[in-house]
Amino acid sequence: MKYLLLLFCLYGMCQEIKTPVDMQEFYGIDDFGALYYGKDQALVKKTTTQSTNYFDIQLGPITSVDLLNPLKIVVFYEDTQTVVILDNRLNEIQRVSLSTLNPLRFISKVQLAGDRRLWMLNADTNQIELYDYINNRIISSTPVIKGNIRHLYTDYNFCHVQVDDSLISFNTYGSKTSTLSLNGAMLAYHLEQLVIIQGNDVTSYNFGKDFRFRESETTKIPKEILITENNKSFHLKTGNLYIWSSGKIHSLELNFKK
Repeated sequence: MKYLLLLFCLYGMCQEIKTPVDMQEFYGIDDFGALYYGKDQALVKKTTTQSTNYFDIQLGPITSVDLLNPLKIVVFYEDTQTVVILDNRLNEIQRVSLSTLNPLRFISKVQLAGDRRLWMLNADTNQIELYDYINNRIISSTPVIKGNIRHLYTDYNFCHVQVDDSLISFNTYGSKTSTLSLNGAMLAYHLEQLVIIQGNDVTSYNFGKDFRFRESETTKIPKEILITENNKSFHLKTGNLYIWSSGKIHSLELNFKK
């Protein structure tokens, strides 16, 4: 397969993926191997045979792209408080204006939470809200979260909030289920699987039936893949950790033991 260049590393199988030279942001890879990246404020989807893109200059720069469901890709534009939902061909399904919320609030992060729901960070109150965008209503919200919210790691049933040096998990009712210490680590998450990256160590975690993360095993990132705070981007998908570093994408196969 010409799209992948296979490399074998000391600590497990590592793949270097052919990376577009004009890629400015790395958003992830879907179940079918399609690559999603950003270029000049456009979202680009690249497969082995074709490349498609989505672009709307009026919306401003892309803040985030959520690939949890590749049939309903969530693209968030913070500057214009707009969410665009795309199909797998990057055709627009729906556009949601968050400026219509009452009372008015500023939303700084958005992730998919289901067929018609979004996880959102209300930056005015520092609360996570579960939003029904079809009926334009808030379903539930968490208590006020203390600290600097750095990122949301979400699926259909849980929102895991990275706050300074901890990860706080909330369910769809807005109730806290657990807290995990991070100690300055970098993260990637996909469907109850979490990896914590510290230096070149990758520790795998599973989200158990008690709604807490349990450590699985530790893997080494090959030393030739440079991991720094200013030169990295991670995406976890079906047991593979994708790392964008120094202009190249690498895939590291992980084993999530139950």
